[in-house]
Amino acid sequence: MTLTIEQVRTAFKQKENENSRPNNYYPFWTMPEGASATIRFLPDANPDNPMGFLVEKIMHTLTINGENKSVPCLKMYGEECPVCKVSSAYYKEGDKVNGKKYWRKKQHLTQVQVVEDPTPPDQETGENHEGKVRFLAIGYQLFNILKEAFESGELDIVPYAFKGGTNFVIKKSKQGDHASYVVGSKFSRRSTDLTDDEIAEVKDHMIDLSTLLPQHPGVEKVEAMLEAALTGAEFSDGGSSTPASEPESEPESDEPASKSVEDKKPAAEGPSEFADEADEILAKIRERQKNKAQ
Repeated sequence: MTLTIEQVRTAFKQKENENSRPNNYYPFWTMPEGASATIRFLPDANPDNPMGFLVEKIMHTLTINGENKSVPCLKMYGEECPVCKVSSAYYKEGDKVNGKKYWRKKQHLTQVQVVEDPTPPDQETGENHEGKVRFLAIGYQLFNILKEAFESGELDIVPYAFKGGTNFVIKKSKQGDHASYVVGSKFSRRSTDLTDDEIAEVKDHMIDLSTLLPQHPGVEKVEAMLEAALTGAEFSDGGSSTPASEPESEPESDEPASKSVEDKKPAAEGPSEFADEADEILAKIRERQKNKAQ
């Protein structure tokens, strides 16, 4: 059977999506309120990663064709991002609603060995994640705890070292109507070694963490998606857009609304970034919307 070029493209795109969005993330947010999970951070298989065990994922959420889509922020690749420019322009004008709507959202991705797991067991197998290597998506609260531990000098060891490293406890509590992980989440004060069997096991699963990040979509595609979001125009990319509610993005629920990155970061950065271009950007947006309405 001879395949058409469209069938081949579709197959490659499906494979790309499968490779870039693994589903074995540790769903710590499903543990009961008051419970604690214990994990061991693992090093990046890429020794050139300056953060050692984390990579930063930066995304925008755009409403396209009536659905929310996750779009990579071009800042993740060291480039200026048109969506960030639009967000900053809105903030400069005092429109916080649209400023926040288009602002970038950050997560940090890592690999861990799950040491103690209080999450509900799988209904079919009866197993949980204990003893297994999983990916972990870290939101604002947990990242700040890690950051504070490193910057304060609280840690005098490399926590993700196989020998002489230490575990990390994630404790779930409640703040208003939202889950909170601020109180009780911390690095263990006692260093521990992984056994030789554990080291062999985790080495079999370790990956280059940068492979968890989405591929560069191209400036033209991001601009076209932004145009569709701003004007309501139809956008088609062959069905390869990523829904905003990917399974691995669920850990953003570790950020209560009052503590979220979206609330805090724009206040400091949004209004000033690209401020000189703001008037021109907003004028273009209004012209697009006017032309769409005609």
